[in-house]
Amino acid sequence: MGVKIGSIVRVLGISIDPAGGHPRLYGVILSGSLASPTIEDSFEFRSSDSDPSEQVADLARLLLGKLPGLQFDAAVIRTAGPSPVARRNKAQFSRAHAEGAALFVLREHLGIPVRTGDPQALAKCVGQKKDALVAKASALPSKLDPTIAALGGFPRT
Repeated sequence: MGVKIGSIVRVLGISIDPAGGHPRLYGVILSGSLASPTIEDSFEFRSSDSDPSEQVADLARLLLGKLPGLQFDAAVIRTAGPSPVARRNKAQFSRAHAEGAALFVLREHLGIPVRTGDPQALAKCVGQKKDALVAKASALPSKLDPTIAALGGFPRT
């Protein structure tokens, strides 16, 4: 990700919650290190539109508007586990579309790749066991899923 091991970094973690047909985007910025993370900022956006394509566009526009006011070195999106295609679940399709829109917005903003993955994959990226990463995220006073994502963006320990 272009971040030196041992350096203090700021990582933006993003997650999407289908939220009963009105998806929400949650974000948290952690700074410091995987061993000692600190919450810098958190936010959430909710789409009120009923059309799935408009919901995704709303979330992307809201995220795009928020990014200039944030300071972070890397971004990670916590993705859903099972494939939405296999389950044919409308909420999972919406979530996948919103994750893709957020990925595009973040990639364009940062100019570097954006890490994505479920908790298992993110834990592996930082050299941790999934349970340890989830426990660390649970100990911080922020939304669990974007915090797991942000922790997954720190340099490997």
